[in-house]
Amino acid sequence: MPNRLEAAREASFKVFGQVHGPAIPDTICDHGENIYLFDQNGKRYIDFSGGALVANIGHGDQRVTQAVTEQMKKVSYFDHGFWLNERLGELAERLIRLSPPSLTRCQFTNSGSEATETAIKLAHQYHLEKGNPEKFMPIGRWQSYHGMTLGALSVSGLTGRRGKFGQILFGWPKIPAPLCYHCPYELTYPTCNIRCAWALDEIINQVGPQYVSAFFAEPVGGAATSGMVPVPEYYPIIREICTKHDVLFVDDEVICGFGRTGKWFGIEHWGVKPDMMLLAKGMTGGYAPMAAVLIDEDIRKVFAETGGTFTHGFTMEANPVSCAAAITVIDILEKEGLIERSAILGEYLHKRAREKLSQHPSVGHIRGKGMLMGIELVKNKKTKEPFDPALTASYRVYQVAKQKGCMIYPTAGVVQGIKGDHFLVAPPYIITKEEIDTALDILDEAITEFEKERGM
Repeated sequence: MPNRLEAAREASFKVFGQVHGPAIPDTICDHGENIYLFDQNGKRYIDFSGGALVANIGHGDQRVTQAVTEQMKKVSYFDHGFWLNERLGELAERLIRLSPPSLTRCQFTNSGSEATETAIKLAHQYHLEKGNPEKFMPIGRWQSYHGMTLGALSVSGLTGRRGKFGQILFGWPKIPAPLCYHCPYELTYPTCNIRCAWALDEIINQVGPQYVSAFFAEPVGGAATSGMVPVPEYYPIIREICTKHDVLFVDDEVICGFGRTGKWFGIEHWGVKPDMMLLAKGMTGGYAPMAAVLIDEDIRKVFAETGGTFTHGFTMEANPVSCAAAITVIDILEKEGLIERSAILGEYLHKRAREKLSQHPSVGHIRGKGMLMGIELVKNKKTKEPFDPALTASYRVYQVAKQKGCMIYPTAGVVQGIKGDHFLVAPPYIITKEEIDTALDILDEAITEFEKERGM
C-alpha cells in the first residue's frame, strides 16, 4: 500500500492543470494554526504569503469554524431566488458600511474571477441602459491580473497566463503599468508628468470614447507587478479621465481589500472614488469561497429609471455558510483592530526587509504597502537587468525558503510580460514582530543560497 504522501502525489496527477509554474507541490498541507502551516510529518512553516494572499486572520480560528458549523446545522444551501437570506442581508449591510459612501449595492459571486466577469457585464449593461449600447469595451493594464476566466483574462495583462489562449481572448486594449522601477517611457518621477496615467486618456481617444465602458486596475499591484505602488497623483488622474469620458472605474480589491495594505481597501490611500469595487480573498480569510462586486449608487439609479434587470448569477453565490464565514472574519478584523495592526506591522515589515535584504546583489527593489510587499530579483542591480526566465529565479528562492520553513508567493513577468522575477510577502495580520524577523532571516538565508548557486 502506498504511504500517505505517495497516495496524495498519485491522486494529484488526476487533477488537470497547473497554475503556478515549476513550483510543483511535494508535501501535504496537513493543518494550520495561527500563522503556521504543517506538513504530513509535523514540520512547521511560516505562511509568509497568506497562501495566495488570502489568510488575513490566520489559520484554524475556531470562531470561524464555529460560525460555519452552526450555519451548516441550520441550513447549508437554498436558492436565494426563492428565499430571503438573512446572513446575506447582514453581510451586504456590513460591506456597504465599510466601503466608500457612494457604493450602495452588492452583487455576490464565488471568486475574484467571477467578480471581474460580473463587472465587465454590468459596465456594458449600464451604458446600454443609458442609451449607449456601443460602449462595450473595457480597458486594462499590461502586467495586471484580474482572473482566469476568459473575460477576466482578456482584461488582464499578465502575459504568462494569457499566452496559450490568445486566439480566444478578446482583443481589449491595455495601457502600461505605473511601475516607476521599470518605467515604460524611461522617464523619472516627478518630471514624467505621470505619463502612465495620461496614457488612459490617449488610448480612450484613439479607440473612441463611444466604445469604452470601463477601466480595471488593482490599487497596489499583485501577482503581475509584485507590490507596485503608483505615485500619489496616479489615481486622481485616472478618476478625472474616467469621469471625462463616461468610463466606469473598476477598482480590483481582490488582493488589497480587507486590510491587506493597512486600510480597509487599497484605493483609500489615494482618496479616490471607484464606480465598482471587486472583493474576494480576504473577505472570508480563506475559510470559504466568496466574492462580491460593490456598485455605485449612480449605477443603481440608471437601472431603476429604466426598469432594467441585471440578469446574472451563480448557483452557489452568497450561500449562507460562506456568508457566516465572511461576517465572522469581518467581526474579527474590526473587534481586534487588525486593520490598524496591518498598517503598523506593515511599516515594521518593510523597514526590516530593507535592513535585512537590500544588501543582496540580487534584490533589486522592495515595494508595497502595509502587509503586502513585493521583492524583485535582478541579475544586475545597477542596470536592473532581469535573470534569464529559464532560471525561474523566484521559484528557486521559493523552494529554498520552503525547505527552511517559510512560504512565499513566487511569480514572474514584470518586465514586458516575459522577464523579471519577483515574489510576494503577505502574512496574516496576527503575525508578531519576532515572527516577521524570523521569516526575513529565512529569506535572507534563501537568497544567499540562491546567489551562491549563481556565483553572485
